[in-house]
Amino acid sequence: MKTCLSFLVALAAQFSLATLTALAHPGSGIVVDKEGNVYFTHTGRGAGKIDAQGKLTYVHKDTGGHFIALDAEGSFSSAAGNRLFERITPSGAKPTLLYASGGAPLVVNRDGNLYYGSGFPGGDDTTPGGFTLTRMSPDGKKTLFSPEVKVTLEKLGESVTGLAADRDGTLFVACPSAILKVKMDGTVTTVIHPVVVKDCDFAPKESTSRFFHAPYLRGLDVTEEGTVYAAVAGCRCVVKISPEGKVETVLKSEQPWVPTGVAVHRGEVYILEYTNANGSPTEGWRPRVRKLGPDGKVTILLTVAPDDGSPAQVGSFPGSKAGDEREAGGIKLCWCPAGKFLMGSPRGEPERRPGEDQVEVTLTKGFWMGKYEVTQGEWKRVVGKLPGELTAGGGEGDDLPVYNVNYAEAEAFCRKLTEIAHASGKLPSDWEFRLPTEAQWEYACRAGTTTATSFGDKLNSQQANVLGKPYNGAEPGPSLNRATKVGSYPANAWGLHDMHGNVVEWCRDWYHQRLPGGADPDLSSVKGTRNGDGTFSRSRRGSAWTDDAWASRSAFRQRYEPERRADHIGIRVVAVRL
Repeated sequence: MKTCLSFLVALAAQFSLATLTALAHPGSGIVVDKEGNVYFTHTGRGAGKIDAQGKLTYVHKDTGGHFIALDAEGSFSSAAGNRLFERITPSGAKPTLLYASGGAPLVVNRDGNLYYGSGFPGGDDTTPGGFTLTRMSPDGKKTLFSPEVKVTLEKLGESVTGLAADRDGTLFVACPSAILKVKMDGTVTTVIHPVVVKDCDFAPKESTSRFFHAPYLRGLDVTEEGTVYAAVAGCRCVVKISPEGKVETVLKSEQPWVPTGVAVHRGEVYILEYTNANGSPTEGWRPRVRKLGPDGKVTILLTVAPDDGSPAQVGSFPGSKAGDEREAGGIKLCWCPAGKFLMGSPRGEPERRPGEDQVEVTLTKGFWMGKYEVTQGEWKRVVGKLPGELTAGGGEGDDLPVYNVNYAEAEAFCRKLTEIAHASGKLPSDWEFRLPTEAQWEYACRAGTTTATSFGDKLNSQQANVLGKPYNGAEPGPSLNRATKVGSYPANAWGLHDMHGNVVEWCRDWYHQRLPGGADPDLSSVKGTRNGDGTFSRSRRGSAWTDDAWASRSAFRQRYEPERRADHIGIRVVAVRL
């Protein structure tokens, strides 16, 4: 597949910027209002809105879609009849949303004027383009803003590909390989040139075009502290550029996605990305919107499905009763409804261990849990190469559970699985795959029971893949002494297989000696009880083919350092609503 940059370079060789149609390259417009609503350009369809609850609506229909500007004070709320942009909010609305089907980057500044990229061979300096900047007043009057911008861009061999403004009114200009800062008096400072992305994994052919050359920065935004975030289309990444010009990659886009625009809102970075199946302008661009939090966590807000251009519908996604089944991302899931339960074991339970004192837990949201442990076949489909060496005990086969996986690899699998499921339209944009918390795992394991296991107060190796020694006087059974195909043993009341036995499963939480209680406990970011050597461990639940049956009790807990791996440790995923 052609990359976005190589495709655009090829187009640039045939057309001028003014003649590039909306379908020829994807837009970069994305803004966030003070209520947290996200507006973005969907090239070929118009403009979309993602509200605070994650619902998508199209606020403007159009066959183009390049740029969006948010006029916070409504200076252009009565603007109409110009060829640069359309007002897509009601007259007099504040804030006002401005939409450009084509044209050039634009921004409404705190002085109440609109600024846009302008100047092109064969046109005057106020023609939409990329050789300088033009200022437009609310009455439609246009004037060349800063002659120094034109001189600087010509000297650097760069052009205007993105535009933003800080709270003081200073303009920030993205170029294919530069960032400029333009004060309200017209003076220009080059923040950085050239822009070098050290971990760029794409080396395009050389281009002499001022509009299309590596690394090809596009949309940008700036924080109150003057830090710039910019989409780097040629390197499939988003970079953070300090006021001193230091460049740091903060997000990578996997193929086939290409970042084109960013918006900064309350410490979070919103990223607009696009893909096109084979680079054909007639096939249409498909957008995705992701959010990067201050802690580095990435959330997919929306992925437009490839079939009909609409996102997955959220309303029909939750299950109606315990044990309902569905599939997303190629993973079979069982519904675990919201509810309360006692987490841990009662004092009289045989083989009870420290750290199991009971606490009351309320899970306020239902969730989907993997019907089976993640298999080797599923791992290879989502990630590729298996995470560790194969062993005789763990075995090899697409229907066997994956093992020798450490915590970081397990989390990476969940992120990749989420992206695949969003792209397919099978997982709503406000749901994601994760490792289960300890509370979610035990709740799903118990499936409404209060006994030592989901099968009662006894357990043997005919009910679960454990060693031959049974629990609490159960009848002895055979021992496989190895992992086996998932689903080979009976399911619990909610349709979940191998919650007891086969392989131990990583949980999301750090290990704490005392169980967490209350509503929706999640200890994934709170380090807990130290190990003897001063390190910390993540929690594991369930038991394995290496364990006697007593370790399969629903309340049994284990700890393990997150970087370690073993041939009896695997994973099971949950799909949760954000």
